[in-house]
Amino acid sequence: MNLQNLTQKLPKPILFGIFGGAGCLIAAAIFGEIWLSVTKRPPKLQAVVLLIDTSSSMGGGKLPEVQAAATGFVERQDLTLKKLAIVEFSDNSRVLTTFDADETELKQAIANLRPSGNTNLTQGLNTVASLLQNRNAPNVLLFTDGEPNNPGASESMARQIRATGINLVAVGTGGADSNYLTSLTGNPNLVFFANSGGIDQAFRSAEKAIQQLSDKGGDYGLVFGIFRTGVWTGFLALGIGLALIVGQNYNLRRRLLSSQEIALGSGGGFLAGVVGGAIGQLALLPTANLPALLIVARMTGWTFLGTLVGGGMSLVVPNLPRDKAFFAGGLGGVLGVTCFLLLDAVVGVIPARLVGAAVLGFCIGLAIALSEQLDREAVLLLRWSNSESTTISLGTEPIELGSSRNAHVYLSRDAGFPAKFAKMFIEEGKVILEFDPSIKEHPKFKNMRILKQELSDGSSRKFGDVSLEIQHKNILK
Repeated sequence: MNLQNLTQKLPKPILFGIFGGAGCLIAAAIFGEIWLSVTKRPPKLQAVVLLIDTSSSMGGGKLPEVQAAATGFVERQDLTLKKLAIVEFSDNSRVLTTFDADETELKQAIANLRPSGNTNLTQGLNTVASLLQNRNAPNVLLFTDGEPNNPGASESMARQIRATGINLVAVGTGGADSNYLTSLTGNPNLVFFANSGGIDQAFRSAEKAIQQLSDKGGDYGLVFGIFRTGVWTGFLALGIGLALIVGQNYNLRRRLLSSQEIALGSGGGFLAGVVGGAIGQLALLPTANLPALLIVARMTGWTFLGTLVGGGMSLVVPNLPRDKAFFAGGLGGVLGVTCFLLLDAVVGVIPARLVGAAVLGFCIGLAIALSEQLDREAVLLLRWSNSESTTISLGTEPIELGSSRNAHVYLSRDAGFPAKFAKMFIEEGKVILEFDPSIKEHPKFKNMRILKQELSDGSSRKFGDVSLEIQHKNILK
C-alpha cells in the first residue's frame, strides 16, 4: 500500500491533524527558530554567587558531593558571560573568591571547603547582598542541608535581598525544609531538593533556572518583545493555515494550493499569529514572579492563536460554522500549550517549542475536522473507488462541481465537464442539486431539461469516475 492510499483511508480528523502538525512544525523549525535566533539579544553579563553551607552537619559524604557538583557547575560556565564568586557560611560567613577569580581559583576554593560550626545563614545572605551590590543580573545559588540558627532573621534577610532585584535559587538536601526554602526564594520553582547521589542534577536544574531568569522576555523591552513574539507566532499560524488548506485540497483530490489560497493562508494566518502572539506577550508582562499567572498568560496567547487560525479555516472548509471553528481552534491552542508547558519542564525550551508547535498544529487540525463532522446535518459522500471515499459537509454554502481548479469536487475536463457544472446545497431543509445553465451549451448536456433537483437520503449520482451519495446523518470518514 503506497502513502497516498494509506492517507486517503485515514479519518479526516486524523488527516487534518497530521497536516496541521507537520505544517506548524516545519514553519517553527525553519522560519520560527531562525527568526528567534536572528533577533536574540546578546546574553546579559550575569553575576552568580555560590553560597555554600559548610556547617558541621555537612560532614561525612555530603560536602564532597557538593564540592563535585559545584566544581562541575564552574566548569560548565562561560566566565566571559557569567562572573562567579564563592561564599561559605557556618558560624560566620567568608568570601572565598570575588568576581575577578578565574576557573582555577574558583575550583581551588571549592576544594578547600571544610565542615565546622553552626548554620548562620543570615550572615551568609548579608555577605552576598554586599557582594552583589550594583551588579547587573545578580543571582545567588544557595546550598544548605538544614535549618538556619535564626530562621526568622534569615527569611527577613532573603526578602530584603529579593526586593533589591537579586534572584535567589536554592538547593536543599538532608534535613532542609523545602517549604522554608520556598519562603527564602519566594518561588517554589526556584527550589531544588536532592538526596545523596542527586546533588549534581539539582545543581544543573538550578543552573537552568538561573539562565531562564536571565532570558526573560521583558529584557527585550515592551515593543520589541511583542514584535519578536508576534512574528514567531505569525510563522506558526502561517504554517498551520497553509498546511490545513493543503490537507483540505488533498482530501478532495484538488490542486494542493491556488494563488488565492496561498494569499489567504499566508496573509491571514500570519496576521492571526501576530495578533495571538502579541496578546500572549502582553499577558506575560505582570507575571514575572508569579508562576501560576505565567502559565495562564502563555495559555491565553496560544488559545488566541488557535482561535484565530480556527476561525480563518471557516473560509476554506465548506459549511464549517465560524463559531464552531473559533471554538475548535481555541481548544487546539489549549492542548498545544499544555504540551509545551509539560515539555519545557523536562527537555528544555527549544525542543518544547518545536514539539509544542507540532502538537498545536495537530490539535487545531483535529479539532476543526471533528467540529465540522459532528455539526453537519447532511453530507456528500464522494466515492473515488470501491475502497476510497471522502465526505464534504452540506449546508447553505454551495459545494461547487466542475473542471475548474477552484471547484470543491473536480470533474475531469477531458471527460467533457465544463468549468462550472453544478452545485449542491441545503435550502429550507432540503438537499438541492442545481446544474449551471451554461452546461446546455455543451453537446454532452444539451438535452438536460431539469436543472434543479431535490435529493433525498441515499440518493446517488455518478459524474465521470466520481460517484456521489447523499447521507442525512453524521458520519466520521
